[in-house]
Amino acid sequence: MQISSAFRCRIGRLLAALMLCGALAAGAAAPSALAQSAAPAAEAVADFKTRLPQWQNALEKAANRIAGGDLANTEYETLRADLAKIQHEVREAGAAASAARDTAQRMLDALGPPPAQGAPPEEAGIAAERKRLSQTIGEAEGRTKQTELIVTRADILLRTAADQRMTQLTEQIVRRGPVPLLPATWAALPEQTAYVQERIGRAFGIVMGDDEWRGRLYGLGALAAVLFLVAWPVRRVLLRHYGHRDLEERPSYRQRVVAMAVEALARCLVPLVPTLVLSGALVGLLRDAADAGPLTALVVGVSGGLTAYFLVTGVARATLAPDHPSWQLANLDPDSARRLVRRVPLVMIGLALAGTGIALSEGMFTPPELRSITGFGTMALIAVSLLFLYPDHLWLAAPPPEAEETDDCGCPDPTPGAAVDVTLPPPATEAATEAEEAPPARPRVVGLRLRLLIGAVALASLVASGAGYLVGAIYASKLMLTTLIIGGVLLVARGVLRELLCVLLERGSGQVAEVRDIVIATDRGRRMLGQAGRTVIDGLLLTVAAFFLLPLTGMTLSEMKGLADGFLSGVTVGGVRIAPGDIMSALMVLGVVVAVTRFIQRQLDERILGRVNMDDGVRNSIRMGVGYLGTTMAVLMSVGTLGLDLSSLAMIASALSVGIGFGLQNVVSNFISGLIMLVERPVKVGDWVVVNGLEGTVRRISVRATEIQTFQRASVIIPNSEFISKSVVNWTLKDKTTRIEIKVRITYDTDARHVYALLLRIGYGHAQVLRNPEPVVMFRDFGPSGPEFELRCFVANTEHIIPVRNELRLRILEQFREQGIQMPFDQQTVHMPKVEAMLEVLLAERRAQSGVPELQVVADGGKVVPLADTLIDRGPRTAT
Repeated sequence: MQISSAFRCRIGRLLAALMLCGALAAGAAAPSALAQSAAPAAEAVADFKTRLPQWQNALEKAANRIAGGDLANTEYETLRADLAKIQHEVREAGAAASAARDTAQRMLDALGPPPAQGAPPEEAGIAAERKRLSQTIGEAEGRTKQTELIVTRADILLRTAADQRMTQLTEQIVRRGPVPLLPATWAALPEQTAYVQERIGRAFGIVMGDDEWRGRLYGLGALAAVLFLVAWPVRRVLLRHYGHRDLEERPSYRQRVVAMAVEALARCLVPLVPTLVLSGALVGLLRDAADAGPLTALVVGVSGGLTAYFLVTGVARATLAPDHPSWQLANLDPDSARRLVRRVPLVMIGLALAGTGIALSEGMFTPPELRSITGFGTMALIAVSLLFLYPDHLWLAAPPPEAEETDDCGCPDPTPGAAVDVTLPPPATEAATEAEEAPPARPRVVGLRLRLLIGAVALASLVASGAGYLVGAIYASKLMLTTLIIGGVLLVARGVLRELLCVLLERGSGQVAEVRDIVIATDRGRRMLGQAGRTVIDGLLLTVAAFFLLPLTGMTLSEMKGLADGFLSGVTVGGVRIAPGDIMSALMVLGVVVAVTRFIQRQLDERILGRVNMDDGVRNSIRMGVGYLGTTMAVLMSVGTLGLDLSSLAMIASALSVGIGFGLQNVVSNFISGLIMLVERPVKVGDWVVVNGLEGTVRRISVRATEIQTFQRASVIIPNSEFISKSVVNWTLKDKTTRIEIKVRITYDTDARHVYALLLRIGYGHAQVLRNPEPVVMFRDFGPSGPEFELRCFVANTEHIIPVRNELRLRILEQFREQGIQMPFDQQTVHMPKVEAMLEVLLAERRAQSGVPELQVVADGGKVVPLADTLIDRGPRTAT
């Protein structure tokens, strides 16, 4: 009986109505459940409707402020913070709206499709629920689009503000102010100087005239004194025990790096700590004081100049080591290093004064004419100070040492086993003698290009300030000097950090060494870890340099944070988001899981499997299985950290399965064969096998191939499928007891029983030949040259086959020579009937002729006999 479609549709609606009634009944049993589930959604909608006008008003205000232009630093930072906060709140609201839309869509899908046109209508409850869910989906989509619009608008405002900020900075740099060399500029100098003096005096009067402020200053001075008294003994101890000192031999590279770091720390610690603490506290106190701006600028300028002075002079003295040339790291001539160290403080005094002047002129809102004149003087001071470092005699390189110094940084040698250079010196020749008598070569000058570049920037800044472009001159000078100082300090830090990395990599004992060996136990792995560590160190130092240098380009901290967030969040290409932050997190997860897997493998191998009387093959299979499982988990977890959709990857894999089946069938075959080998273990690590004529010991079984080391110490990589599909000889699969077979041939006139007893005695006489099974001598066959015997002996270990076989053969040879037993060579007798018939005819003719000498040949034994005698036995002959 056939059922009509209309009847089936009615049945379906009836079932849906029954399900809805059941749901309503359950709701009646728990009346608060639906209310509790619907309450958060209603609250979210109401909250969104309330906050939407607030977000729009905030965006309107931000747009109006950006349109007004001339954004100050504080205003720009506040604007960016407000817009970033709005974006964060709106994204959260958009995520909530998307979640509500997805939930309503799943519920709507559960109701099934609406009735087709012309079909009977559905139940009223279901229709009402369908309408409500559709309305909820529409409202959620509307909120999602509104949030996307607000986020996009805020992003546009941020970009507009950043562009306006950069345009403003560019205009300030190229804007021309008063020319300091014109008389009109100097005419306004007295009035402006008096104005600045009045501001500074009022600021000092406010601070020093208040008893509370004086008490705070006295407290800060006492704190600085206490810090100085604490730091001074620390400085003396560090310099005395770990700094530069007299040694009989030249210190190693590691000792020089450690001493340089200690010297720099000790010489910068005492002055820098009190200076930074005092200046930071003063700035914090003056922030709340009225009309204290000039004093704050003075504190910032003076503390910045002192910090740069102490930092550069301390690092220069620690690196150049003028009093102990053997500790120097800069590779300069000792005299040049001493002269350079004496000039660096003078140069830094000039640069510190110049930096203080720039900070004062920018922080106290100096009038333009006074600022132009003081700025020109500052640029001149910078140029003159840098000229003290320009002469070439300050930068002469040290002469090359007689023997090349070895690098003892502690990192594993990238070329292990490299031979030491033992090349003998060339013999003395006339050319060499002339070269010795020639005048010494001119010392090499280092850093010439860098000094030329610095001098060019300083001169250009001086000229620009003299022409009225003071802002551009100050910008170039600050960028140059800050880059030099930060670059020099970070280069020193780079050497210290790299040396610490090498110390960690070469440490032989301790917890650090145990953790390192758990993660990576091979020299190759340590070299790779060292290279990765050096790359990470360089990346971190570049990040630190960017953190200090990017603000000089006009970029604020919020912009730097946004740039870093944008870089870490990545970009979307073809629907796939490439995020460096996720990639680094995935690599970290991968490394951690792999390290944990290695730790588990090592603990299993050493503490569990090593204490159990277990076959090496089983241990290797368990270890490899744990490694494969851990690696698979690491890959899956790292893929999950990347945020990749595994379902899409499965679709791609299914689409490529046909191509993989044809193109990578050998790889898949080897992979499956490797798994079979690990489970069935027909071949284990350490087995002596013969595959395709290759004989050797199994060293490693991987997923794709197996490594065999031949007896010639050559590594042969054999695909795993060869072990499954072809015949393999495994000498040590079940038992390492192996039989040795030695074949011996004697002449037919030798006593066979005597030879039999002699071979048996030789087999029993070897210490490594087993008595059970006992040695056996077999009379194998009657050979063409003599009887053939075979000595069969058993040894307990296959590793003893070659030496035992070698020793037995030597003893057989010695005993046979003592007993006079001969071993025949292969012999072969050749008969030529036609030649023999011709010789008989020739012999008959010779006999018939009188007076003709008889033909003679050389028979066996070298005797000359008549040809007639040799023809009787038909033996081998040579005609003469």
